[in-house]
Amino acid sequence: MSYLNNLDYSIILIYLVIIFFLGIYFTKKASNSVEDFFIGGRTMPWWLLGVSMAATNFSIDTPIAVTKFVASEGIGGVWFMWSSAISAIMVTFFFSKLWRRSEVITDAQIIEERYSGQSAKALRLFKGLYFGVLFNVFIMGWVFLSLSKVMAGITTIDIDYILWPTILLVFIYSTASGFYGVVITDFLQYFVALIGSILLAYFSVQYVGGIDSLIIKLEGSSSAGPNFINFLPSFEDNSLLPLSVFLVYILVQWWAHKYSDGGGKHIQRLLSAKNENEAFKGSALFTVLTYVFQIWPWIITALCGVIVFQGISDTEMIYPRMMVEVLPHGLLGLVVVGLIGAFMSTIDTHLNLGASYVVNDIYKRFLVKEQTAKHYILISRLSMAVLLLLAVIISKNLDSVAGAWKFLLTFASGAGLTWVIRWFWWRVNAWTEFSGMIASGVTASYIHYYYPDWLYSQKLLVTVSISTAVWITVTLLTKPVKREVLIDFVKLVKPGYWGWKDVYQQTDIEPHNFLSNGLKLSALGLIAFFALNFGIGFLILKSTMVGIVLILSGCFVGYKIFSSVKT
Repeated sequence: MSYLNNLDYSIILIYLVIIFFLGIYFTKKASNSVEDFFIGGRTMPWWLLGVSMAATNFSIDTPIAVTKFVASEGIGGVWFMWSSAISAIMVTFFFSKLWRRSEVITDAQIIEERYSGQSAKALRLFKGLYFGVLFNVFIMGWVFLSLSKVMAGITTIDIDYILWPTILLVFIYSTASGFYGVVITDFLQYFVALIGSILLAYFSVQYVGGIDSLIIKLEGSSSAGPNFINFLPSFEDNSLLPLSVFLVYILVQWWAHKYSDGGGKHIQRLLSAKNENEAFKGSALFTVLTYVFQIWPWIITALCGVIVFQGISDTEMIYPRMMVEVLPHGLLGLVVVGLIGAFMSTIDTHLNLGASYVVNDIYKRFLVKEQTAKHYILISRLSMAVLLLLAVIISKNLDSVAGAWKFLLTFASGAGLTWVIRWFWWRVNAWTEFSGMIASGVTASYIHYYYPDWLYSQKLLVTVSISTAVWITVTLLTKPVKREVLIDFVKLVKPGYWGWKDVYQQTDIEPHNFLSNGLKLSALGLIAFFALNFGIGFLILKSTMVGIVLILSGCFVGYKIFSSVKT
């Protein structure tokens, strides 16, 4: 095993310099208005925003968490992520166009378009703090932890010498050029990171003697076994992935989380698109890149790491240790650059996103309403500095990336359905979301501290059940939204006719089949996704012929989908 040497450090330094100058290039353009600073003036093409979404989701923490899932539950453990593909597909065919039609700057701003009265104002302020501060600093905190873990596994120098200069660089260019700098650097960073992960997977397989040797070693390993490479759980009592957990993943988790109708960082990119069709295509590209192409290199590296580092106590360290174990110098530097780029992509996104909530939904909306663009952009940059400081503090109190992932998902899970149903049922009001969010956070926190040994699936189901009972009760006991607000909302976003029938009848908008079309295309999208995804898995690990058939089938269904969608 060899750590980073001067060649590797030189590659990292050159990359950081390129990213820095690329990032600050758009400083002047970003300073024109708040809309330019936070959503790029709504000028983004689909291919750029789709790759940017994928880059943000790649992150440095994702391969580390996936490695832990694989090490503990085999390939089946990755259903924790694959279930999110269901949500991404729904966002593509339902919410991408709805969000772009809304013309808002943040997802919290839609609150006052959808609801009425003082409760709507209070909810917008609450969500600005909830998502802009609480969630953003928590996410950045575990990303800092991930970088620290990676660097601890690949270098002997003090981690702070790499961590702090990188954070400072990201802060400078993201505060200077706003959203423009974020998406442009994302584009480069994504492909560097993807190529790096593929190279690591290739060298990892060679290190263990090839795919056939890997499979034989996994089947005979005491830490793995014959079911370790199964894509689906075996449904036996001793299955690595319990049936109850798998069912929760595919039936509940995809809608029971904060990204149920897109999530802040993805919604921000949908809002930045040139038009609603560009938003749709960008979301589709993100789904394919994230849940089909980039995940398999991580899985393969994790499988090899299970063999190479049997008995390791902290399985999240397998990924960085494989890097120094199997990669020659130069390539090691390139792969590290990819992960650092993934780290930077996530941090610059959440700094810009967090500031957009703070400024658009708190400061400008409630505190200082009439000021110049220059003033609001200054406050945006100061907000980013405060958020960064809070994230560093949070990172010092985390010890597991995968654990933090699961807790944060559970924390917001009970409100996930409210963010979906508000688009399709007129009766939902601001108190619906309020009660769902509070009940979810309180329940999840109580379980986390008093029942830490519960399975993740148990925690999620209990949190969702209690929260759903609360928000349904609260909705029926509180007044509905004013009729004129509902009419304006329908005119603005044109949601499906189902659930809005009475409101549509009071407008001059012709009823349309948005909901039925979305359901049909989403079903086809799921078929295409699973065919492509498992086609790649079969091609690598099981049967070349089955893999080719699945991939071709997935491509065919995907072609039929896009040929039927008017773009």
